[in-house]
Amino acid sequence: MTNWSDYDEALRQRGSLTVWFTDEVISAWKAAPRTTPGGQPHYSDLAITTALTLRAVFHLALRQTEGLIGSILQLLGLDLPVPDCSTLSRRAKSLELPAQP
Repeated sequence: MTNWSDYDEALRQRGSLTVWFTDEVISAWKAAPRTTPGGQPHYSDLAITTALTLRAVFHLALRQTEGLIGSILQLLGLDLPVPDCSTLSRRAKSLELPAQP
């Protein structure tokens, strides 16, 4: 390596985190109304999968995941509801999540 300033910058960029939500994700965050009897879900499968994927990536407990999602939504200036830890736990049982390495 001959250009140490570029190398140092590349190492710093490894710690950079960029998160964005597309318009499609924002509009799909809340669950569609149920057509069958039972309680109405507040969050789409996409919202729960997003939260649980971030949980797996950062090795977080459910309450920490709730805090992370809330923080991300706040930083992005999005007025979306945050799934609570009980909802994440309950819905995780019925969702097929991406495979973990």
